Amino acid sequence: MEAALEARVEALAAQETPAVARFDRDEALQGRWAVLPSAFNPPTRAHLRLLDLALGVEGVQGGAALLTTRNVAKGIEGAALADRIGMLLAAGASRPGLAVLAANQARIADQAAALRATWRSATFDFVLGYDTLVRLFDDQYYDGPMESVLDPFFEHHRVIATNRGEVTVADMEAWVAERASRYAARIITVGLDEEHGRMASSEARARIGAGAGSDDIPAEVAAYIREHGLYAGG
Repeated sequence: MEAALEARVEALAAQETPAVARFDRDEALQGRWAVLPSAFNPPTRAHLRLLDLALGVEGVQGGAALLTTRNVAKGIEGAALADRIGMLLAAGASRPGLAVLAANQARIADQAAALRATWRSATFDFVLGYDTLVRLFDDQYYDGPMESVLDPFFEHHRVIATNRGEVTVADMEAWVAERASRYAARIITVGLDEEHGRMASSEARARIGAGAGSDDIPAEVAAYIREHGLYAGG
């Protein structure tokens, strides 16, 4: 099972053409899904809370964790990609409705295109923390005019944006009004509580590597990490 999972994830990551795959089951996605793209290194309770909040948005019927095998801002370090899928599957054991996906594209607009091409009977909203929302509107990640990519993206998708850290919902709404007013009608802001808003995978990795453990990760994920010896000494 683990060898087959590793081979499948590696094949997806190595594929040159845009692609996305589902790992929790072999059923096609249908209906409206809230998709949280992240590195999940490791998955935290904040990730799951974000999806819970997204499920409360009008029209959303299911939640999906989307592992991004490439990242516009950083490389691959920490847990192997297959282990990140394994951790998400472990987290999903107590959340049977959670879809576990992976995409081989770094940019959200390209992930979105791959999702649309793969599951034509489904609609996808993207759940983005504030820092990821800012990157979505950063010119450096686009070869030409940003609008040429974002116009078709927002035609098909909504963004469910959440605050993080010291950033409040009011701060985020002000940022959208100033920097993304063209798409404001397609950006839904939701509030993340202070406890979950402070959680970060990097801090969880550091604590686990130091042998301290972390209360910020789900119990099933912590068990997977112990079983596979992830982040030891890191």
